Amino acid sequence: MTYRVWGRPRLERRTCTAPIVQRIVFAIALAAATVAQAAPSSDWTYRVRPKDNIWDLAARYLKSEVPWQKLQDYNHVADPLHLPPGMTLHIPVAWLRLEPAKAKVVAVIGEATAKLPDSAAPVPVKAGMSFGYGASLSTGNDTSLTLEFADGSRVLVQANSELALDRLSAYGDTGMVDTRLRLQRGRVNSDVHPLTGSAARFSVSTPGTISSVRGTHFRVVAGDGAARTEVVGGKVDVGGEKRHVLVKSGRGVATADGAAPGQPQELLPAPAIACPSGPVNQFPVELHWPALAGAEHYRLQLAPNDKFEALLLDRVVSTSTATLPDLPDGSYAVRVRGIGAGALEGLDGVCPNVTIDGTPQPPLIVSPQPDSKVRDKRPEFRWTESVQAVSYRWQLSTDAAFGQVLAEQDNARGDGTRAPQALPLGRYYWRVASRDSSGKVGPYTHALPFDLVEEPPVPVPGEPKRSNGDLVLSWPGGTPGQHYHVQLARDPQFAKPEVDATVDKPELDLKKLKSGKWYVRVQTIDVDGYAGPWSPAQKTRISCASCRWAIAGGGAALLWLAL
Repeated sequence: MTYRVWGRPRLERRTCTAPIVQRIVFAIALAAATVAQAAPSSDWTYRVRPKDNIWDLAARYLKSEVPWQKLQDYNHVADPLHLPPGMTLHIPVAWLRLEPAKAKVVAVIGEATAKLPDSAAPVPVKAGMSFGYGASLSTGNDTSLTLEFADGSRVLVQANSELALDRLSAYGDTGMVDTRLRLQRGRVNSDVHPLTGSAARFSVSTPGTISSVRGTHFRVVAGDGAARTEVVGGKVDVGGEKRHVLVKSGRGVATADGAAPGQPQELLPAPAIACPSGPVNQFPVELHWPALAGAEHYRLQLAPNDKFEALLLDRVVSTSTATLPDLPDGSYAVRVRGIGAGALEGLDGVCPNVTIDGTPQPPLIVSPQPDSKVRDKRPEFRWTESVQAVSYRWQLSTDAAFGQVLAEQDNARGDGTRAPQALPLGRYYWRVASRDSSGKVGPYTHALPFDLVEEPPVPVPGEPKRSNGDLVLSWPGGTPGQHYHVQLARDPQFAKPEVDATVDKPELDLKKLKSGKWYVRVQTIDVDGYAGPWSPAQKTRISCASCRWAIAGGGAALLWLAL
């Protein structure tokens, strides 16, 4: 009985109130739809959150002269104290609070200056500085900088550029910004966050064009009476004095000053750079990529990281290979793009992480030099002493990749070392690296090849021959192209040779030598200029009957032929 008494009113209350709630919800939805349809496209919309009310929202977003009642009436809000979460409020852009915004210098490399509206003298630009509208920034040679705007969008200003900040505004806390830049000359690379709200705007103008976007990555170049816009992502509206064109991603357009924009052209594809797979420690560092069809040149850019906030290098090369400058140890980013007809630059091929590990630098090589011939079966290896090094790591191998190391010294001191044992004849490779005071071993030199060859045979003078009073010395000949160094002296130490001659044939014809005892020795000079060991000293005697002072047909006491 009790159950029936309390249960029936509940049932009746449900059936009675449900149509009313449904009608209220429908009325609210209809009103919201009506407002949405009637609201002009220039309105900014806000989705109501729990605990929001008209007073707080008006104080947060509206100009001080706009009362909250206007916001209530505009959105047909019956109860300003209670706003349903999820409801959409429409606010005319003209009512929104408009505040000056700033552009912050995120990074700068080189020398850049800024002209401020209230100062005649330019000021140096440093990272961390902020500039408002009216400022104009200029970059010199090998200079670049990145500006970050109120919504997080960024612009890379490259070398020899002049960029004016014509308008920097933010609509309170709405997230809408109005950023208008003017590129007088040079190059900028813009990465614009997607813009939200009907009043949001980002544009880059040149003397002949205006490039407007709502979120994209694009480049603008101005100078020499023309402008170019290259779109990497998104879409850009490019307007001139006579018409506008919509340039989509992967296309670009060139516009002469005072003329209408041309037809958008396809940009060259990104080059497939052969990025280093590991730390680079062999120098110079060369990058390669397959040549692009239609590319007349390539632009190479180097930055401290893959954000490319400032450029360490920005240059144009004519071939599909480039050499990086000497760099301190660390990580870098490289990007390359082709430059086609009309100077439009294509999409970027990027190496996001090029790691340089080049210190301490290896020493310079003294001997053996690459592709030289070595005759000592226990060769000596010599190098200069690096000021960065306290010791050296030396290796010897039979292959250029050092897959099989024959000998190694991990802590060699001074300016050289010697092979630990005699080596068989053949081709070898050696290399050396420096170790600094912290124990770090730097990069090796390139693999340095040399050939271990036989000593040239030691010539042994034959029995002196006499013919008509002449003395003829001869010895076994060597290989074609070799020369022979011959000395005759009165003492076996050859302290003061009286005959010192170099001849092409294995014999020397001497005439009218002074009488007495003579010592003779011969040395083979190889084709590459290497002088072999001297032969053992040989002794001969000239009798007084043949005493004469002229030698080799001349009137001098000594025969001296220059090497």
